Amino acid sequence: MNLILLLALLVGTQIGLSDGLILPTLVADHGQGSFLAVYTVLKLLFILPVLQAELVAGRLYRVTPFEFSFSILNKTTTRVLFGILLTAIILVMATNLFNTSWALMFGFDGLQGDLLSLKPLDQNLYWFAQNQDISRIMILVVVQGVLLVMLGGLAWRVIAAIFLAVVPLVALFIVLSLPSIGRMLLDMAWPALSVEDLLVAMQHALTSSMAGLLIWYVVGTNLSDRLPTGRVIIGVQAFDVLYGMAMLAISWQWISAQAVANLDVGTLLRALTASLSDTVLLPFPIAVWLFFTALVGSISSLPLLLLVTQERHVPGRRWLLMGTIASVVALSGVLVYSHDPDSPLIWYGKPVYHYVQQLSQGVIIPFITASIALWIGWVVWPNRVLLQVNPHGGLRYFLWRLVLKFVVPLVLGLVFVRATVSLIAIDLYQALACVCAILLIFRLYYWVKNRALLPRI
Repeated sequence: MNLILLLALLVGTQIGLSDGLILPTLVADHGQGSFLAVYTVLKLLFILPVLQAELVAGRLYRVTPFEFSFSILNKTTTRVLFGILLTAIILVMATNLFNTSWALMFGFDGLQGDLLSLKPLDQNLYWFAQNQDISRIMILVVVQGVLLVMLGGLAWRVIAAIFLAVVPLVALFIVLSLPSIGRMLLDMAWPALSVEDLLVAMQHALTSSMAGLLIWYVVGTNLSDRLPTGRVIIGVQAFDVLYGMAMLAISWQWISAQAVANLDVGTLLRALTASLSDTVLLPFPIAVWLFFTALVGSISSLPLLLLVTQERHVPGRRWLLMGTIASVVALSGVLVYSHDPDSPLIWYGKPVYHYVQQLSQGVIIPFITASIALWIGWVVWPNRVLLQVNPHGGLRYFLWRLVLKFVVPLVLGLVFVRATVSLIAIDLYQALACVCAILLIFRLYYWVKNRALLPRI
């Protein structure tokens, strides 16, 4: 594939709805400037080695997970692992379609001027009407699903060409937003962060790079050996961070003006609506924010298609694509009907959306990411990796492997435990007891299997 198309594809996997909707809420609640600085460092120094490991693995093996599981090795174990990866793709794409439907609906209304000059009562009526308009959300979900099937059938080059058209617009937006970013950073507070704030920053660094962590291995299978992966990934990660800051610089204006506490995505959008209550003409920065929220959200699921979009000669490629998208649309429909607190699809007082999001972002994604880091850091022969990463060796290569071997698994383990505990509603000590019990069961099974215990069985 053309180098420019590949670079556009890599950038497109990193930008998403989380940069415009989730990052502002976390910055406002978890330390403002200090949180933003830690998040940037984690993106550039922690997520970067993992993404580079995926590209390295893809260039080493040159085979997609689907081909490896069903054509080359054709074993039950590899099929189970591919099923786990495909489950993660379905969960992430389902939440993407659900969130994008809301973003498109809100963006269309905002750009048409429906949010202007709404008094507090009218604002409440607007949000109530949107919350009850399930048919509109489902239509947007189904339309996105149909478009994904069509684009998935056209495969890599069309998806990369779409990003090639969008990325220059985003780059121009970033350049024009640099003065606003500087003013925002000067206006922010810079307090000390707690351990919880650091874990939240780590989880969001994973969330914002979720598409890349899932499919950069597949991109690596089509990557030239001559491409300097380190420099490319630094540029891609810096682009993602700057886009998030550019979106934050706009939303920070109404966040600071409204003085909103305990911010979430819904409160963020309500604060935007409240800031327009005395306005008869939509301000240009807010129009730009609404436009890029809808645009980037509408293409955020495209990179994930690369895992299920196979070459024409691969058997079952159409069934794989259509089955995946059908599962995604069905699960998105469940999320649409369960987002209301009064919905019957509530479990332990929380909507299904909460569990789907936590399962994908806090459990499956860290598990897959840690597995790749451990594979490249511990299993693959170091000299093979050395030829891919840095032919001259040295301190940079040593630090890269050190991060992959020890730092990445440790931090991802913390994120995994934190998300798992929040899912099953138990405290940390009970979680540790469960982990010890599972390890003991596996050890007993190993002893019995090898006749070290109860040899007559």
